[in-house]
Order: sequence, then C-alpha cells, then structure tokens
Amino acid sequence: MPEETSVASNSGSSLDEKPCSSSSAAATDSSVDVMEEAKKLIGTGNRHLVMGDVVSAVGVFQDACSMLAARYGDTADECGEAFFLCGKSLLELARMENAVLGNALDGVPEESEEEEQPCNSNIESANNLDDDDGGDDDDDDDDVGNLQLAWEMLEVAKVIYKRKEGKEDQLMAAQAFLKLGEVGAETGNYPQALEDFQECLTLQLKHLPPHNRLLAETHYHVATTLCYMDQYSQAIQHYNSSIKVIETRLAMLQDLIDSAEGTEGVTEATTELEELKQLLPEIREKIEDAEETQKTASAASQAIKQALSGESTSSASLSENGSPSAPPTEVLSKSTGGMSSKVASDISHLVRKKRKPEENSPVKDTDAKQAKQEATVNGSGNSSTNNGVEEQNTQEPPVQSASAQSST
Repeated sequence: MPEETSVASNSGSSLDEKPCSSSSAAATDSSVDVMEEAKKLIGTGNRHLVMGDVVSAVGVFQDACSMLAARYGDTADECGEAFFLCGKSLLELARMENAVLGNALDGVPEESEEEEQPCNSNIESANNLDDDDGGDDDDDDDDVGNLQLAWEMLEVAKVIYKRKEGKEDQLMAAQAFLKLGEVGAETGNYPQALEDFQECLTLQLKHLPPHNRLLAETHYHVATTLCYMDQYSQAIQHYNSSIKVIETRLAMLQDLIDSAEGTEGVTEATTELEELKQLLPEIREKIEDAEETQKTASAASQAIKQALSGESTSSASLSENGSPSAPPTEVLSKSTGGMSSKVASDISHLVRKKRKPEENSPVKDTDAKQAKQEATVNGSGNSSTNNGVEEQNTQEPPVQSASAQSST
C-alpha cells in the first residue's frame, strides 16, 4: 500500500508540473497562430484591394487589427502593417462614398446603393453603424466617420514605424505621412496636409535614390497643396522637381532598355517608360495653370494698390483745395471704418446747394427770363457765363428802384 501511495503521489506531482509547461507552450502557439492568422487576413485584404473591393478589404484589415491589438497591444510593432493598410483602405472607402454622394446629388438614383448594402456584411463594421440610431444620421456621418478612423489608424502606423531606425521602417513611416496628408487634403485642412507631405518628402529624400517614382508623387502632392494655399511660386518649384525626378527615371529606364538582353525586363521597363511619358504633359499643364493664376493674382493685387493710391492722391488734392484731409500714409494705416468716414467728410464740400431765386434775388420774373435766355445763348454750361449773369442780376435792382422813386 505505501508503494501505491508513493506512486500515486509521484504521478500527482507530475500532473501538477505538466500544466505549467503546456500553458507556456500554448501561449507561444497562440502567439504564432495569431501572427499566422493575421498574415492570412492581410494577404486576403491586399487581394481585395487589387480587385477593387475596398469594402471587403476594410473589413478584413479591421479583423487583423483587432486580433493583433488584442494580442500585442495597440502600438506594438506587430500591428504596424495592419494598421497602415486599414487606414489606407478606409481613406479609399471615404473617397468612394464621397463620389457616390456627389453622383446622387447630380440625379443618380440612390436605390441601387441601398439595395447592395444589405448584401455586404462588412459595410456595418466599416462605417461603425449603430442600429439604434436613425438611418438618416448614419448616412450623413459615414464619410466623416471613415476619414476620422483612417486618420487614427494611420497615426498609429506612423508612430510604430517612425520610432524604428531601419530604412524600410522609415520609408513605411513616410508612406504613413503621405496618406495622412491625403486625409488632411480631403478634409480641407491644407496646412496640416502640407506639413505631413513635407515630412514624407524629408524621409524619402533621405532614403530613396533621386530617380524613384515615390519622390515625384510626393513633390506633386506638395505642389498641389501649395496651390490650394495660394503659394504658387513654391508650388511651381515642386512641380518642376517632380518633372526632374520623372525625367531622371526615364533616362534610367531608357539605359536599361538599351542594355537589356532578355525580353522580360525590357517589357516592364518599356511599359513604365510609356506611363511616365504620359504624366509629363499633365504636370506641365499644372505649371502653366499655376503661372497663369499667379499672374492674375498679381495683376489684381497691383490694381488694388493703384486704386488705393488713386484714393490717396484724390484726398491729397482735396487738402490743397482747403478741405481737411489726412496724408495718404495716414489714411492707409486706418481701419476701413475710419477710411469711409474720412472720405465722406472730404467730399461734403463738393455738394452744391441750389439757390432759391425768389428768396435771394429781387429780380422780376421778366428780367429773370431775359437773363436766362442770354445765358442760354452764351452757353449755360460755362461757369464764366453764369458768373456774368449773376453780376448782371445783382446790378439791375438799384436801377429799377431808382426809376420807381422818380416816377413817384
């Protein structure tokens, strides 16, 4: 019996030890399983993007993000790729919804979109819809919600990649900045978009060769944003930088085609070369538009300055005629209200008050008519003629009064 007890105790101790080792192994296995499952989901999401099924891609990437964040934490290194791809897909989904909304406003029927939505289970999770809320409120907030969620996902991806020092991670951080800039441009926050695009460009210039197409793309985004901010000179510089990158790339591709022996590399290089050649006229057209807009804005600014200068000169001439007026520099330094009141006081002396002949002149009606006829013959528009009429009118009353006294 003691032996059986001993055996039993030994077996019991061995049973107590096994769960510890099995739990550690299970944790390791679960970690591996999570990563493998997340990679499968990411691969599936990328295929959806290639096929143009953005809604399905968003749903799959969100599942991967939730799985990785629950296992490793929201800002863990393992979450970077999933968060970036999810944010990128949400941005594309927001753009698609915005385009659909624009078409609906132009008269495109909305029934087709409403009929397709129940068939796709990913729309509800992608838009964070709440069944308790009204449908109209959800439709109004879909685009804003997806852009906000895209910004949050891309911000996390940026933080994850930015803190790493490897070249590939820094370039991924640059791509996160690029997409953040696009989100800012979509929402009309151009200063923030410009800042993100410039951060992207700084990282790319540090880690990419001068003929890389990503540099041309980022220069183009920077230039377009600067145009929205009316900074045309800097925009033209970045458009030219984009052209320079493309031309450098074209020269490199042409050298590759000339020196290639196989057909595979030549075909790919030729395809890319033709694509880049088609981009150049578009960018040059953007430069022409920016230059034309810059000239128009400069001409308008010059016209405003000349108008202000003309008002100042007019004010100065009024001062010489005896009317109180401030110097031009003083007038320009005042507020709009001050300028308007000043101009009103300056031109008040130019308003002539009409005289009343009955009250101011004792000339009889017949004499007044005769004077009026003489003024008309001599030219009533001449100020000297009017003065002569007025002098004649002032000299006639004493003669009339003297004749009246002699008759009495």
